[in-house]
Amino acid sequence: MPTTENLALYHYNACPFCAMTRQALKHFKLNVEQRDIQRHRPHRQQLVKGGGRAQVPCLRIEHDNGRVEWLYESRDIIDYLRDVSRAAA
Repeated sequence: MPTTENLALYHYNACPFCAMTRQALKHFKLNVEQRDIQRHRPHRQQLVKGGGRAQVPCLRIEHDNGRVEWLYESRDIIDYLRDVSRAAA
């Protein structure tokens, strides 16, 4: 399981599904870099280049072996963050 240093949440403020994932970060007390794709165009470009689409929320996961995974669905992201939180406890 990667540490939170290997995670980045792509989002924008007005997105309700993004708000749910940001709330999960607070609930699980996880410090994950947040990349706003509306305020910072390079973040949007990274998301499209790496993940294939500009859909948010998206959690970028860099595994220990260097493989990068792009997780798009808010429910899947929250479940993943829950697992990270449990592993850290």
